[in-house]
Amino acid sequence: MKYCRYILVVVLVFSRLPSSGSEPVMITYDTLKLLEGSRLYIGNQKFKYKKDTIIVIHSGLDYRVKYPRGQAGDIFFDTLEERASKKRWTRELHNVVITSPRIPDTQDTMQTRLSVDPYISHGGKVIRNIRFTKLEPFGPTIYDTSRTASSKIEKLGNDLHRVTHDRVINNHLLFHSGDLVDPNEISDNERIIRELPFIEDVRIHMDETSPGSDSVDVLVITKDAFSIGAGGLLNDFDVGKLDIFESNLFGLGHELHAVFYWDGERSPWLGHEIFYIMHNLGGSFINSTLRYQQVFNTESYQLGFDRRFVTPNTKWAGALDLERTRTFRYIDFSDSISTDVPVKYNIYDGWLGRAFYLRSQHKQTRNRLNLTLSSRLYWNQYIDRPEVDEKNFYLYQNRTGWLSSLAISSQSYFRSNLILDFGRTEDIPQGMLFSLTSGLERNEFNTRLYAGFSLSQGRYLGNIGYLYTKLEAGGFFLKKDYIEQGVINFRTDYFTPLFIVNRFKFRHFISANYVRGINRFEDEYIWISDDYDIRGFLSGITRGKQKLFINYEADAFTPFYLYGFRFVLFGFIDLGLIGPNTKKLHDGQFYSGFGIGARIRNERLVFETISIRFGYYPNHPEKEIPLFLHVSGEKRYNADNFNVTKPKIVGFE
Repeated sequence: MKYCRYILVVVLVFSRLPSSGSEPVMITYDTLKLLEGSRLYIGNQKFKYKKDTIIVIHSGLDYRVKYPRGQAGDIFFDTLEERASKKRWTRELHNVVITSPRIPDTQDTMQTRLSVDPYISHGGKVIRNIRFTKLEPFGPTIYDTSRTASSKIEKLGNDLHRVTHDRVINNHLLFHSGDLVDPNEISDNERIIRELPFIEDVRIHMDETSPGSDSVDVLVITKDAFSIGAGGLLNDFDVGKLDIFESNLFGLGHELHAVFYWDGERSPWLGHEIFYIMHNLGGSFINSTLRYQQVFNTESYQLGFDRRFVTPNTKWAGALDLERTRTFRYIDFSDSISTDVPVKYNIYDGWLGRAFYLRSQHKQTRNRLNLTLSSRLYWNQYIDRPEVDEKNFYLYQNRTGWLSSLAISSQSYFRSNLILDFGRTEDIPQGMLFSLTSGLERNEFNTRLYAGFSLSQGRYLGNIGYLYTKLEAGGFFLKKDYIEQGVINFRTDYFTPLFIVNRFKFRHFISANYVRGINRFEDEYIWISDDYDIRGFLSGITRGKQKLFINYEADAFTPFYLYGFRFVLFGFIDLGLIGPNTKKLHDGQFYSGFGIGARIRNERLVFETISIRFGYYPNHPEKEIPLFLHVSGEKRYNADNFNVTKPKIVGFE
């Protein structure tokens, strides 16, 4: 019986062919790929296929096909690919925009796992040889190093790019030939190299020299990002900035930025800034920054050196920052008097920290535990400023401070993607950090003690998602029972696992932030941040002493590519309250923001992410029509980690 159905189809096909003697016509046929469970309708006839079948049918027949649920999308893209292959220009357009769902996208299906997992089986083996494979920005990938650039644009990009020198990568290695494999150290090293602004991704592979051998050969594969880029911000048609940079100068891993500012309402209306960053001087993991800025009425010089606790095994860290600035600040002296005041100051700031490893390195799959002691000395010296007193304009007081902290930290990383970036490998920290900070500050009017603490924790919850929380508080003690300039901050961030619907991938983000000032000075306020509180909310008059904001964002990672650029669509809802601390929080002023937008990024380039945000703010205090279109360049996000940093005063912001 099943053969009769195919015979009937053939009969119906030939019954519709032109008879002999009629005018010759060009006969065309369609090739149908019928999957198991498909139904073919020809006129009033219906045929059901119990297995995958390919048939050839006359294109002039009145037919239709019903595919099984979930398969229609695959057939649609297969048809597009077949039709696009007939002409060169449609073939090129298809290759640029469409990625077939039948082709597995390794990056988009990356399994979330502990970063240390791939190296556990090699722990304790001897590293014999270390080799480097450096990939150009366009063409090859970490997953397929044999691919080559195909288009003229990609080849031109590779010709313009200077591949990172071997010694730059070698200087960032934590291990050498003859060392024993430490899985934690290897996974740390991947993360360190991946954090470099001129590297798109990295993989460290280990191969046994022979089956069952106690030694391994190491292959470090790095893929460069195209290092010439640009970013910026456009607040209005006549207000913005443009950052043009080379993030891997001559392949040496140095950054050079030239930033241009413009504002049509200022005189002069054009400003500029230049800064130079050298990463990992001589393999010491010390970074240096040299900056000069001449923007409108501001002139500034800055020199800095910084060494972080790059891994839990790092024993020493510290920094030195020197800055000299001359500018004008808009000062509110009272409700009715505001003016620009010349300000000139020097800042000298340095700190040093020492970490002690508390947990055995043989526990390779557990978070590593550290005890860290650190101390900081800073001096803010003002030459020109507004008139200050004990309770006003604290920011402009000459002061010297000494802070020390004791911290306990525990940290590991898991590897995933499509969280804060667009497909590249991301290292998400999990662990905890608890620190106690105390010290002494001496200003022009008195000497005060400072005390504060910070507790943060992050955890990957498997199929539930990821949760991060942070609580910190601190203040100055002028008397035994009196706190001034105190603050309490609480923040929590959560994101869901990746949801896959056909070829789209979705992730949801929820965060909450609460800040409360305690006996802050009269002229000290917090504002609505247009980056974290209500995104895109631009106002200079919303202020208070406490605030609570809740944010929600839904991201849709689309399957479409245009010359390597990827598109993420998003929608956001931001709600919150801000008001004085003399009232209950719910008596504060309510503000909200809603909107949609798109982010565009090419992971092979170091260009900032292009963010286009359209927002509606129903109770904006300064706009009759509360609509904003905001176009900006977003820097690559990094999740908050649990590394110890310099001792600091809890911020009121």
